[in-house]
Amino acid sequence: MAREKYPEKTPWDFGPEQTRSNDPNWKMSDGENIVIFAKNKDDPNYFYVTQDQTTRSILCFRARLLYQKLLDKGFELQV
Repeated sequence: MAREKYPEKTPWDFGPEQTRSNDPNWKMSDGENIVIFAKNKDDPNYFYVTQDQTTRSILCFRARLLYQKLLDKGFELQV
């Protein structure tokens, strides 16, 4: 069974080199598809992920894994 790659850093992480950790959301795109990550303000253990006009709530570690999968598929973080 293949192990999933866990990202070392995500844009919502805090740290000295992170400039986007306080953004309200983070948008990733591969040119035609867009995925938006947003922190759940009511529960810090969850994120909202919007894709194809559908929003779902997922745990933080799942958001990190999804972020890495999207990077591997060629998605880029939009500035």
